[in-house]
Amino acid sequence: RRDMSDASLTDRRDAPVALVLAPGVSERRADACARRVADADAAVVVSLRQPPDDWRAARDAALPPTRFVTADPHGDDANTVADPGDLTGLGIAVSERLDSLPADAAPAVCVDSLTTLLQYADTERAYRFLQVLCGRVRAANGTVHVHADPDAHAADDLDRLAGLFDGVRSVES
Repeated sequence: RRDMSDASLTDRRDAPVALVLAPGVSERRADACARRVADADAAVVVSLRQPPDDWRAARDAALPPTRFVTADPHGDDANTVADPGDLTGLGIAVSERLDSLPADAAPAVCVDSLTTLLQYADTERAYRFLQVLCGRVRAANGTVHVHADPDAHAADDLDRLAGLFDGVRSVES
């Protein structure tokens, strides 16, 4: 895995698929996320930690049109899954959101968070889910970044998952 600087985290072309490691909830974590999605044509957010309104409020920045996949029912801008551990359902919902974008749109996908996802699914299932997701977004000429709290995971699990990403960025709180 390749560690990333602040500059390469912001440059989506340098690391179109990135793992963002940050403890818990932090302002710098939200800022790094906002920078990753700010210049995209559209954003799709898998928000398992917080409702869409809270996710938006934590990113005090101009965001592109943003759609959500969430376990929290939230109107027309969100596809809701009943069970965050239903990775097939999550994958279908993300695909529906990506399919609804204009064909020439370069999307930014945010998965917030891997830590929450791993509370519902084992590492191998999460690996397969992320592998398919990253491949799908790469094919759409988009970017993906996945948030994780490094203190909440075994180093072996993070190392296994980090192999899916072009770069890994640690963000201090």
